[in-house]
Amino acid sequence: MTRCIGLACLLVFCLGACDESGDENGGWDVKPETTRRYVYRSIAGFSMGSITAAKIGLRYHAQFDILAPMGGALDMGYYMHVLRDEVFSGFCVPPVLGQMCPDPTIGQHYENMDCGGPMGGGFDREDMIKAYEDAAIGMGNFMAFNPENPYLPPGIEPERLFMTREEWCANPVRLEGYHDWRYNPEGAYPVITYCEGDGPEQGVFDPEATPRFPVELTLAVDLNDNGIRDSGEPVLFWVSERYDDFGEDGLPSEEEPGYDPVNNPDPAGDDWHLLDNALGTEANHFYEEGEPFIDFGLDGVDGTADSPYDFGEGNGHFDFNPNIVSMAAMHDPARLLKNISDQQLARLDFYIDAGIRDHLRFCPASESFAGILAARGRPVDIHDGFMSIMEPDYEGAFEISHIDWAHMGRDVMVRYGNPDATAHDIAGGDGGHVGNGAQVLWRFFTGAAYISSRWPGGDYEATTEVGEVLPDQTYYSEILDMEKKFIIYLPPGYDTHPDLRYPVVYMIHGIGMSAESMVVSAEFCEMWMRDGKMQKFIMVFPDGECQDECFSGNFFANQSGRHLPPRRYEDSLMQELLPYIDANYRTKLPEDVSISSLPYQE
Repeated sequence: MTRCIGLACLLVFCLGACDESGDENGGWDVKPETTRRYVYRSIAGFSMGSITAAKIGLRYHAQFDILAPMGGALDMGYYMHVLRDEVFSGFCVPPVLGQMCPDPTIGQHYENMDCGGPMGGGFDREDMIKAYEDAAIGMGNFMAFNPENPYLPPGIEPERLFMTREEWCANPVRLEGYHDWRYNPEGAYPVITYCEGDGPEQGVFDPEATPRFPVELTLAVDLNDNGIRDSGEPVLFWVSERYDDFGEDGLPSEEEPGYDPVNNPDPAGDDWHLLDNALGTEANHFYEEGEPFIDFGLDGVDGTADSPYDFGEGNGHFDFNPNIVSMAAMHDPARLLKNISDQQLARLDFYIDAGIRDHLRFCPASESFAGILAARGRPVDIHDGFMSIMEPDYEGAFEISHIDWAHMGRDVMVRYGNPDATAHDIAGGDGGHVGNGAQVLWRFFTGAAYISSRWPGGDYEATTEVGEVLPDQTYYSEILDMEKKFIIYLPPGYDTHPDLRYPVVYMIHGIGMSAESMVVSAEFCEMWMRDGKMQKFIMVFPDGECQDECFSGNFFANQSGRHLPPRRYEDSLMQELLPYIDANYRTKLPEDVSISSLPYQE
């Protein structure tokens, strides 16, 4: 039988046990309504900010009207499959020193990470690894489970995190009796902590580079027992116990061993597909209750239940890495979307975008989210390229006043990038994680224009007045015990029309970015506001950078932690910043609006 390790699987597993967003009766039935409650608040974001916008918007669904996650891992279960089977993959089974055995159809593996080229956000190999470590600091280690520490692999003492980089790299930890069903089934090889160094080629492991940055989330199987990770030596990725991903009907598909078209034909009705059957259960990288599994624990090896490194063997039920269970319950937009009630979902609108060449594979992760939304009865209006959303017969340049909102669905996704782009255009970012120069602007424009189009009763009056960016603003966070910075943009007319109140967009930046880097989006929006093509709204740019416990981005999470007491960034955002903005600026008050006047097509 084909065995796989499912990380995304826990989303379905958690639907009942982890539900904290169902209605009072626990059902999904929604009564006909004649009005919709608007709170005139939207949350949007890019990359890390996209995940933040989606997860916070879904969990705090009563506090937002519109969610605009752009270019993010909106199905983190799917994305963890990418991490396991692409980013941290490619090792031979059994392992062979100095040799990799990557799947040639995938295009990347651990020793040749896809960093997106010159327009991929400027990340090198170290940056990529540190970004994953930031996610683990925020949400828990998705590669290993250590009951003594939510961040480190089992067997590694927390005191090690207080070492300098140089000390970590100069003093590797060597552990024996560490099993792994793929790479060390007999426990014959030791496993070690290890360090790496960037070489001359972006994303490519260079065995000659001086190891200078620790890889903290996982351990390497030290095949030659020399205390360093050499080429071809595997790294461990423990998500769950092994299982057969046959779905709810329990029958393997045509591609799976054991397929029997005569005696047990697979009806294919449960086959998972990103867009067409996003709630399918077969080959979805999810564990469904009833699917066959091997109760050997996370290391996948029988007889290691007493090992201090294994978890879950022989307990009679299917086990995930507990960090992943927590991650799914609190941080995975796809799981949250599956679990939200119909009534709660009915008050939210969604705008999504993704680049068709996003090296982080955020396009299929976003498509999966759109597929789940469609399966929930909200078919997403998917468009290929920004020019495809222009009015029929329009032949000019991109212009938000010519976006065809009147004939567009309620929820919209734009997949940007030219499928026939030249190598030169691709090198310039076409369809990439960030996009090329024009696509970057159009992403800002379209997301803001969508938000503007969805709020009823906006101020579209043309004006010669200008707005104002207020940088270096702070609020004191008792939760974080610090002054927390933010930037706010006040639209044209804010100072001269003291009787007017405005909707608010919270714009969340990506990892490696800052609140300051997002202010340009307000400057772009202002010209449309002044021309009367976009309604006037306030924009708030919260600070998502690290303070002292992570490397680049805090994911606006109530953190699991690393070496210092974890910080509650999410609680500070929702319990302190939002009330602060409402108390100190003229934000528009909630109101009920007649369903018949809503600005979208069902």
